[in-house]
Amino acid sequence: MSLKLRLRRFGRDNNGAAAVEFALVAVFIMVPLLLGSVDLIDAMNVNSRAQNVAASLADVVARDTEVSDAEVAGYWDALDVLMYPSDGADVGVRITSIRIVNNSTATVVWSEGHGMSPRGAGDPVQGLADGMMNPGTSIIMAESSYTYETPLGFLFKDGVTLEHTAYRRSRLVDPIPRVD
Repeated sequence: MSLKLRLRRFGRDNNGAAAVEFALVAVFIMVPLLLGSVDLIDAMNVNSRAQNVAASLADVVARDTEVSDAEVAGYWDALDVLMYPSDGADVGVRITSIRIVNNSTATVVWSEGHGMSPRGAGDPVQGLADGMMNPGTSIIMAESSYTYETPLGFLFKDGVTLEHTAYRRSRLVDPIPRVD
């Protein structure tokens, strides 16, 4: 059989055409699915670390009897460890000591911020749950904010801001004093 006849027969043969079409179309479905899942998993990991920053700082401060400048500097240094492998300098954090005055009023005792503005002493605090409003007690509130940029830029093209707030009751001293 001649080469010309074999090529004609090959050109008319439809066996396997669906498999070839599927292989071509599957690439356009599977690659975006893969890239999107990589971005989503990375975003979920970073979100978990940002949430852990707020919870860990609130917990550490709530166990203390006083907060000094050296301790606050140590909290900021710990951000690199808590956010690893992301850069801890990119996360905004605010730690606030709140005094519960009565069932409807809470005020700031002191506040420290790293990449976020601290709250002013004596400022009212809104939005606390009713279960937190026990007059004569205090609460440590830690907030974290991180703008996540995806490594592949596939799922969140403009980035997304991940914000978390954690509350802990003062355990040893009420309220925890801020010292120099």
